[in-house]
This record gives sequence, C-alpha cells and structure tokens, in this order.
Amino acid sequence: MKKIIMNIEFYSKTRPHFFLLLLAVLAACSLISFPVSAFTGRDKIPPLKTNVSIPKQVFESRSDLIKVTPLQDKSLSYHVRLPKGWVKLDTDELDPDSPEILRQVSLYTSPPRIDRGSLFRVNIIDLNSLITAEDWFISYMLEMGFSIEGMKVKSPRLVNAQYTVFEDGEPYTVRAVITMSGARMILAEYLVHADMYKIERDDQVWAMAGFSLDNPVTGLPIVMRTFNFVDIAKFDYPANWMIQAPEITDITRMEASVLRSQISKQTEIATTNNELLGRVDISLVSKDQGLTLGDEINLLKEGLKKRNYQLGKHIENIQEKDLNPLITSSRIDVYEVEGVSNKLAGYEYWVAVLESRSRYYFIRLTTVSRGENFKTWSQNVETYKVLLRSLGPASVASEDDPANR
Repeated sequence: MKKIIMNIEFYSKTRPHFFLLLLAVLAACSLISFPVSAFTGRDKIPPLKTNVSIPKQVFESRSDLIKVTPLQDKSLSYHVRLPKGWVKLDTDELDPDSPEILRQVSLYTSPPRIDRGSLFRVNIIDLNSLITAEDWFISYMLEMGFSIEGMKVKSPRLVNAQYTVFEDGEPYTVRAVITMSGARMILAEYLVHADMYKIERDDQVWAMAGFSLDNPVTGLPIVMRTFNFVDIAKFDYPANWMIQAPEITDITRMEASVLRSQISKQTEIATTNNELLGRVDISLVSKDQGLTLGDEINLLKEGLKKRNYQLGKHIENIQEKDLNPLITSSRIDVYEVEGVSNKLAGYEYWVAVLESRSRYYFIRLTTVSRGENFKTWSQNVETYKVLLRSLGPASVASEDDPANR
C-alpha cells in the first residue's frame, strides 16, 4: 500500500493527467471488487466468408423478391429474395406473456424434394435492456451452445453471421442477419441441410446479403431518463435502473449513482453482491475551487483503507468517440479488481475520466464480468456507454458560468 501511495504522489507532480486517471480508477473501488476470468471468445470469431461462384444477376434471375409485414407491424416489415418455388407456411401463434423468448413471425420452405428441404424464418424477441446486436447475438450463441463459424459486424444494430444448428437431430448450416427495430431484436435465418450446403450455398449467401428491414425504428429500445446536476451537467440512464443521488449542497463536488439489481420494485435498493447486477457511479469535480491534488490523495487513502481493495490486471483501453462536444479529453480503462486480503472472482471495473473546460468527470462501472455472465455484462457495458455519450455540461453557458471558473 505504501508503495502505491508513493507512486501516486510521484505521478501527481510529474504527470498530473495520468494521476487524475489513476485517482479516478482507484477511487472507483466503492463496491464489491472481484478479479475475473475474462471472456476471450470475441477476438477468436472468424470473419464471415462472402465468396460466391455465381454473380448477383444470376441469383436474381432464379429467385423471387418477397416482401412481408409480420404481425401487420410496419417496424418489422422486410424484403428478401428466395429461390423460385419457395412456399410460405403458417407461423406459430405469438404468446404475449412470453416477451423474453424468441418468437417466430415468418416461415418459408423450399419446394418438396428427396433431400431435406431448406428453411427461411424470422424470429423476434423483445428487449428490456440496452445491448448491441453483436453482443445480443454472442449471448444467444453462448446460451444455445452454438459455435459462431463466421461473423461480420456492420454496425451496432446490424450483424451477419454463420453457424450450425440441429433440427430433428439433423445438421443445418445457418446464414443469419441479426438486426434491431425499436424494442425488438430480429433474427432472420436461412437454413440449409449439410448434405445440400455445397449446392445451395450461393443462393443462401445472396439471399441473406439482400435481407433488410424496410422501416426500422432506430431509437433506443428502452425508456430513458435524464438526471441533472442542477443546471451544470446532465446524463441519461435507463428508466429501469435506480438512481441514487445525495442532495447537492456544494457544486465543487457532486455525486450520483445508477444501479441495476434483481429486485423488481423500484423502491427497493439492492444491498448484497448477489442482488447487484451493475452500478455506475458519477462524480463531478470542479477544477478550480480550492481543491488540490493533496486533498484528492487524502480522500484516496481513506477510501482504500476503508474498503481494502486494489486494482488487479488492466484488461483493455476503450475508445469512445461519440461524446458530448464540450468534453475536451477522455480516457476509458477496464480493470480486474481484487481484495487486499483475499481474492474473489466475478466483477470488472470500467473507469472513465472526462474533462471539460471547468470540470473533471469520473465515471465508474461496476459489473459482473464478461466471463461470469456475458449477457448481463454486455447490457451493463452498453448502458455505461450510452450514459457516457450523454454526459457533459448542460450547455455552453454552464461552462461559462463564473462560478465554474
């Protein structure tokens, strides 16, 4: 501990910007802090192969353009080209009481043949958290026990992929498009039996390359709320997270937290590790109100002493470009965290240091680790990123307020 504090004091004098980042990281240790075994599968996913042996014009000449509006919902309407002769089948009735499961809204089959037929189907699932299409898809693959054979991320809302599933015990190669519309994730799949894959692969690739939603809703999938630090700064957070903010009595240092727990009642606050799924702590510190680096070091010492936590391995540095234009600099780092006296697994800390003309913003995410629960981790991380993008001075005028100079 003594060595850590000596290093902090050294960097506070020689590299103040580095010190501020380190300070924010260490001060982040305000909760349960567990080192993790990080999910390492993302960088091992192969790129999606797109090579074909026939030109697009040939495929179009032997296919039909199909336009569908599932459930008479324009936000789900799509178009796709399927080989001639494919037949539309009745889909399963949707269960309105099961919004958190995949529900089939479209189904087509190839013409009858001796070999097993191919299928095209569209499934939807309602979203109750912020998440990217990529992370939702990886989470789905992990839950189903499938292996991703190729993937291309076109945007946070659109992914193309290939994998193998078993239908009635038979292997099918699947070409899929995963995309979003409003509060729904859409999974469109073209399934070809393994015995027919070499013959039908080109049709499958071209068909799914042309699949697209006609009128997608591009807004966030859940209701957001805005929290204001008086008229100085603000940030957005999901309405299904809980806000904790002490009464503001001093604008030189302001604090707020948003929490996600397994407790459904918004009036109850999670107090145990098992109940807490994620937490974001936000601190605003005025640059020029008599607070010195020495003051911050003393606060850091007290915090470390009380919590008996220290930083573990540095996992990665995150680049985030879509920040408030009044933010002049930023850095985001991800760490494992461990206890001084013992080690426990399962959590990560994400620490961001943002700077405006008159303030520093320290934003810390405490989340179950990607290796422990990838779906929960990815939802927490996307919530954190959305909050970061919205965080900043309430206006240019707030930065020009003489009280902030």
